[in-house]
Amino acid sequence: MHAADLATARHLLRPRRVVVPHLAEAEALIDHLMLPGAGANLYKEPDEPNIVTWGVPGEPGTWSNQSQCASFVTAVLRRAHPSWARSKFLTRHFGSVSPFARDYQRVFADGGAPHFRPVRRVADLRPGDLIAIDYANAQDTNTGHVVMVRRMRGVYTAPSAGLNFDGEVQYAVQVADCTAEPHGLAGVGNYEDFPDTRIAGGRQTQGVGYGHMMFYADELTGEFTRYRWSVNTSSAGVFEVGDRPVSAARVVSAG
Repeated sequence: MHAADLATARHLLRPRRVVVPHLAEAEALIDHLMLPGAGANLYKEPDEPNIVTWGVPGEPGTWSNQSQCASFVTAVLRRAHPSWARSKFLTRHFGSVSPFARDYQRVFADGGAPHFRPVRRVADLRPGDLIAIDYANAQDTNTGHVVMVRRMRGVYTAPSAGLNFDGEVQYAVQVADCTAEPHGLAGVGNYEDFPDTRIAGGRQTQGVGYGHMMFYADELTGEFTRYRWSVNTSSAGVFEVGDRPVSAARVVSAG
């Protein structure tokens, strides 16, 4: 990303808010990896190791990422909360030292765990909250997706009537995540209002970054009903929670 593009992206995407430790760590990594001369920023293959490196502030070449969505979130939690986000804790409550997306979703749906408080209503999401999706595909890898909320952009009404549903409210959510497929297609619909930092100057990259996803809620209960990958994802890419469960949780300091 060119320096001018980076400055514009950071101006558009950096909101003001209370500092959340794990979100601040995620942002530090992402911001450095968007700078010229930054280290590798990759979405890893299943047989590759997870390597997430926080380097020297102001020296982008010392920062790097090679992870997937869930392993990126786990690395951030380990760094931001070293007193409890350890291998023993993760194994005990999530079944693995490096949980998959479906593991996070299952625990959030079942009532959470120490340091994870379920967030049932989409409108109640705050910066730093985690949203986990289970693709329910019975695969050993690519089990779903996990994102960290960066900013609630508010209620959204799609220009296409087929992307709005009676009895449901759609929310645009800015997220920090690691993915091989950025959120959206540049130049399509109103993408420019809900962009992804991994798409710039006609070039698409992978790894960690900021993007936007759309989550739907029941207008009576406020709970998740469905989601789509980006603001310009078509109706074919809208998934109901009955097919792909979605759950969220807030990371809290007290157990």
